[in-house]
Amino acid sequence: MSRPHLKELLSKKEVDPAKEDTLEKGDFLALLIAAVSVFFPILLAAIAVLALFIFLFVTYFH
Repeated sequence: MSRPHLKELLSKKEVDPAKEDTLEKGDFLALLIAAVSVFFPILLAAIAVLALFIFLFVTYFH
């Protein structure tokens, strides 16, 4: 079994528009977990920055 050459890997593949991709049983849950693991820390950091801004605003203008 030989490895594919770089030219073969970079060449465009024919795509059949009639072919439909189907998700397997656990794919949606895996996608959901991946999305949460990406967006939750970003959301948490944004909330922390907003809370810090509110805290500093309240303490400065009190």
